[in-house]
Amino acid sequence: MNTPLIGELVKLRYQLLWAKTRSRHGRIALFLAGYLLLVMVIVLLTTGGFGAATLAVRSGKAEPIAQGVLAAVFLEAVLAANILGFGMSAIFSETELRRYPLGAPDRRIARHLTGILDPFWFLFFALELGLMVGLYVLGAGSFWFGLVAVLLLFAANYLLARVVGLFIDQMMKRKGGPLVLMGLIMTLAFLPAVVAPLIRNDPAMMDTVVRRLQFTPPFGAAAAMIHPGLAGVSGLATIVAWILGLAALLVWLENRPPRRQVAESVKLAWDSPFDRVGALFGPQMGPLVGHWLRFYGRNSRTRTMCMVSLPILAFLTWQAGQRMGPHSLFIAALGTLPMATFLGTSIIAMNQFGYVGGAFRRYFLLPTEPAATLRAASYAAVTIGASVLPIGLLAWMIFVPYAFDARMLLMLLCTGLTGMFVLNGLGIWVTLFNPRKADYNTNFGNDNSLGGNILLIGGMLVSISLPRLLYKFHPALVSPESWWMFLPLPVLALAFYLATLKSAGPVFVARREKLLAIVEGRN
Repeated sequence: MNTPLIGELVKLRYQLLWAKTRSRHGRIALFLAGYLLLVMVIVLLTTGGFGAATLAVRSGKAEPIAQGVLAAVFLEAVLAANILGFGMSAIFSETELRRYPLGAPDRRIARHLTGILDPFWFLFFALELGLMVGLYVLGAGSFWFGLVAVLLLFAANYLLARVVGLFIDQMMKRKGGPLVLMGLIMTLAFLPAVVAPLIRNDPAMMDTVVRRLQFTPPFGAAAAMIHPGLAGVSGLATIVAWILGLAALLVWLENRPPRRQVAESVKLAWDSPFDRVGALFGPQMGPLVGHWLRFYGRNSRTRTMCMVSLPILAFLTWQAGQRMGPHSLFIAALGTLPMATFLGTSIIAMNQFGYVGGAFRRYFLLPTEPAATLRAASYAAVTIGASVLPIGLLAWMIFVPYAFDARMLLMLLCTGLTGMFVLNGLGIWVTLFNPRKADYNTNFGNDNSLGGNILLIGGMLVSISLPRLLYKFHPALVSPESWWMFLPLPVLALAFYLATLKSAGPVFVARREKLLAIVEGRN
């Protein structure tokens, strides 16, 4: 193995990471990330590490609690890595590494070593290490067995996250892959709500599940921490077996790129559904809107998010509605329906030109004003978001166990339109002032910039929380009798959206060189 060169690549990876933080936005992101990381480490080590260890020893149930904590951290790391994209991005691709004198095994080691050394993974390592140290200090665990278990669990966690990410990426490239992924996501979303009543009705089922989980890495690590003997060795052997199996599966997946089973057509079609919808915006804007509708529609992540956004938000509505009083589902839906109009297109709507690369220059060569491209991209996002509203309202009428009330439908329609116009308007400003170069063909992960994450996460929190706060302090404001108070909301949101389009045009022209440098990767 070419250890010196791999070490230089790891060093270069951190130099590149540091270079990104020297910009103004990078320093802001570094400060926020560092602050949040410090707070999370303190909280997690206190509550999840030493706190859990103290509770485990005092209750006499050290091993079951350690199993639960490690399993939760293990699954959280896999989900967070694939959903947020931290610690999963390929810093050096296979093509780039071929420029160095490295063999195939060394290139694979370099790729994964630069991934596992991402700061994101050390947060979960710190939590697991805190639990191990807590058990050792309180006399309920072995230091050396626990340390080896934490290191092995750390490696198994990374490998599983990689396998899941690569599996999803290859599935999305196959015909029908997004539908299969949607089914898996819905199954995972509804599974806890279905299994929890079964376990409450049959407590023996939990014992059966625990026995089956004994052969998983978190449970093996818990056994090694608590039992420094034959049981601990068996737990370590379980983790090692998982590491070998996951490593073999990862190599197999990397060596088997997906193959499409359908022949690609090269026939040009100028009368597609995208162009017909775009024609509704007039002869000047129609071709541009059709282009952007096609840009959205051909993106695999946009298609997937559009398909899963309504089921996921419906599940959140049902979950939130279980903890409130009368009309609980209606109040929860007032907060979730606005996000349904934006969630599917949000990845591109907040970074409209980050996915076009060098093609960004062509928008300034068209026989129309440059700002028309910005407006057309936003019109396409609004059009797709607006198509979700009738589906959401129809699902409300069919599945919600309420008597038909036109006032509720009108209020839901008003909140949906309000969220659609406000969030897309704010997405234009994020596009202009905080864009990010991204890969259009990436099928999973978090490509949003700092501003995009703030808008998406903050918008969801505000949208979901605001109706609940109104219900708590002024219930009359969210009751069907107050339907008339919601009528001005979409009008004001539309005025904000139109004002944004008008004022963003000159800004777009003035910042085109900065935008070009970012989307081409020169800044």
